[in-house]
Amino acid sequence: MPELPEVEVVRMVLEKELLGLEILEVEALYPPIIDHEISIFKKNVEHQKIIAISRKAKYLIFHLEKGTFISHLRMEGKYFYLKKETPLWKHIHVVFHLSNGYMLCYQDVRKFGRIQFKNEEELYVTPPLSKLGMEANSKDLDIEKVYQKVILKNKPIKTILLDQTIIAGLGNIYVDEVLYQAHINPHRMGVSITIEDVAHIVSASKEILNKAIEYKGTTIRSYTSTLGVSGAYQNFLMVHTKTICPYCNMELSKDKIGGRTSYYCKNCQR
Repeated sequence: MPELPEVEVVRMVLEKELLGLEILEVEALYPPIIDHEISIFKKNVEHQKIIAISRKAKYLIFHLEKGTFISHLRMEGKYFYLKKETPLWKHIHVVFHLSNGYMLCYQDVRKFGRIQFKNEEELYVTPPLSKLGMEANSKDLDIEKVYQKVILKNKPIKTILLDQTIIAGLGNIYVDEVLYQAHINPHRMGVSITIEDVAHIVSASKEILNKAIEYKGTTIRSYTSTLGVSGAYQNFLMVHTKTICPYCNMELSKDKIGGRTSYYCKNCQR
């Protein structure tokens, strides 16, 4: 699924194409993707120009002249920018018809993604964005504040880091990589984590996510960024989907933790 680096790449690519364009019409081919009455969403969005595209954690935020709409790609959501005469592909569920003769198309095989309109003043003070912790690659991420949240959790650190209210933007792939770089076993319970451990987690999160953005994200399985952009960070993965530890050459462990497949080294991660 797309994580923070992949969503940031999508944001950057879409921003280059969409700024200043007017949304002429919204076509909802699978209405449940939109978290509103379709008629209300259309009224709020149609005939407005896209003036900016930002991101919070794994959410894309389309800023309009009045208001915004946010988009969560969930497991397999993708955006495509197509000429209006292009036949729509399978699993395209929402189409934004644009003033330059193109379409912004949202495709989602699993139909898990969601799009919703928000007024600008409520954007960050109401769910879902109000519930998010600080982004995992933020220069302002506070080690002490993260530590105080982590030690209250009697859950594996892998599960804790996937909780977007603790740190926002880390998903399954990058949590595996962060914990490996921090030398922390993903089964360790939050109550056993030290402030030094959290410092290593924060440092690794910033380094790994920023490098992943630089290399346009990780392209594995069914995910590609969008608009012909494919990531290359999969070439730098140390443990996720791997079998041998690159440091000690021991066989990596592959366990289910909180329902998520996790890769780690029992020798290097304590």
